[in-house]
Amino acid sequence: MFSSHHSYRSLVIAGILIALSLLFLTSRLELNLKTPAAVNRLYNKDPKISSAISNATLGFQKLLVINLPSRTDRRDATSLAAAISDLSIEFVNGVDGSSVPEAALPPSGSDKSVKLSKGIRGSWRSHMNALQLVVSQNLSTAVIFEDDVDWDIRLRDQLEHFAKASRILTAGAQDFSTFPVVSSDNPEDAESIHSEVSDNEIAKILFSLPLSYVPSPTKVAPYGDPSNWDVLWLGHCGAGFPRPSGYPDVYDENNLLLTLPDDDTVPQPQYLRAHPFGPLDALAESHPPHTRVYHRASGGALCTVAYAVSQRGARRLLQEYSVTKWSKIWDAELGEWCAGTDSFWKKLGERKCITSQPPIFAHHHPPGGRSNIGGLGGGYATNVESKYLRLSVRMNLQALVRGEGIDGMEDQWPDTE
Repeated sequence: MFSSHHSYRSLVIAGILIALSLLFLTSRLELNLKTPAAVNRLYNKDPKISSAISNATLGFQKLLVINLPSRTDRRDATSLAAAISDLSIEFVNGVDGSSVPEAALPPSGSDKSVKLSKGIRGSWRSHMNALQLVVSQNLSTAVIFEDDVDWDIRLRDQLEHFAKASRILTAGAQDFSTFPVVSSDNPEDAESIHSEVSDNEIAKILFSLPLSYVPSPTKVAPYGDPSNWDVLWLGHCGAGFPRPSGYPDVYDENNLLLTLPDDDTVPQPQYLRAHPFGPLDALAESHPPHTRVYHRASGGALCTVAYAVSQRGARRLLQEYSVTKWSKIWDAELGEWCAGTDSFWKKLGERKCITSQPPIFAHHHPPGGRSNIGGLGGGYATNVESKYLRLSVRMNLQALVRGEGIDGMEDQWPDTE
């Protein structure tokens, strides 16, 4: 009797252990398949990278903000937002376009640029001055902001993921064939506002891979070796998916989308548009809700509210658009540059621009805060808001000054049923 009772107990215990083991394995498998943002944050943080991005310049050498001296309203608001976010910024005086003489325009394209509004001329010269500062001070990296910039209060967490993606996408040729890359139809078509930015056709197929599956390159700068990239387009008004030359049905770092699923800083699809009356971004259809994607910016982007440059990139852009040519608004020029190629790239390295969808930084539209370049949101924005940003610093500035924590923040774009 004792023997049979003992055997029964042994069987029960063995059954429980097997069940627990299966439960554990199932849970691990479920985590690996879903790869939610929480899992990414838990298993993929690099202490050295975290430490660098937590500094006052977000892991870059300097943070530069373009501001017209007359716009003290913007300087005050930006200074306050930066202080609350523990950021150290340096202002670069913006330029009034009426002070830019025709003789100062680059020789190629001057017949067009001379006809542009003084706001567009001033914006171009202001960005050239910022690039000139990066070059003259020999900064390895710097972020150039416009003074209506805004960001989510979870900025550093967002930048850790972007930094990992940037390190992967700028590391050079890699073999992704062993990873579970998923192909899907590209909802972007010829009607896209980015359609004319490149001579390369819009890709019919998108190739996506969760960021958490790819090991991060080690022993490099937070955002990748600055000698291997030119522009990190961190803030924009919408971007196109990559449009590489060559073989569109083959994926590599030129057209791969690294994804961050279940990112709760990403608004639901119905909110993913740059302007109130503009079309939804292609991202609203291409991936599940709350997915962030990182990729080469070869499909164009609009607005230069925030972009990082390396010393290499700053020199190239200053040579191209101050010394050689200039004929259109600055964001269009930068978008075409990132989508283009150099015939001499083998010597200098191919152009590398990386971006995030949705953007990490965005324009803030304050009450009565008309831009010196054009109307708010291209003339369409009338609401006080910051597109793409859920827990906006600017929208929550008063609460942040009062010292309220994250629970006291207002979500601009709350989830709906």
